[in-house]
Amino acid sequence: MGGPLGAGLLARYPTAVLAARDATGASVLARTRPVPADGGFAVDVPADCAAIPSPASLLVHRHDERLDNMHNALVRGELRAADGRLLLVPAGVVEPMGSGRTSGAVSVPRTTRRATPRYLHHRGLERPQVRRQDFRALAPPGTPGDGG
Repeated sequence: MGGPLGAGLLARYPTAVLAARDATGASVLARTRPVPADGGFAVDVPADCAAIPSPASLLVHRHDERLDNMHNALVRGELRAADGRLLLVPAGVVEPMGSGRTSGAVSVPRTTRRATPRYLHHRGLERPQVRRQDFRALAPPGTPGDGG
């Protein structure tokens, strides 16, 4: 297939989310329409997005109204300034996650649940505690699990 690495994958989505860095090193996000160009993807970002040349990625995803049939993928690379525009030069593609089938809705969380303890241990991190009461306080009265 022609075009830069990930072109066929990105072509299936109308937009992508660019993740890059600003001059302080902080992460910035912007929705964009990547266009294949010069071995990468030309990306336009809004004026309030201070993305600079840095490691970057383009994330695409979709799901239905019930957040089911999810599918997502990531094109990683380097954001570069080229001819007065920003160009993401891809270095790798993180394979699409989620098949859109019911089996994926079960297997992805199960796999993630098994991988989490290894991830935390490898990094010397404690498992964070979820403050469920804060979430329950946001639920309208009568919602299952709202405590009321």
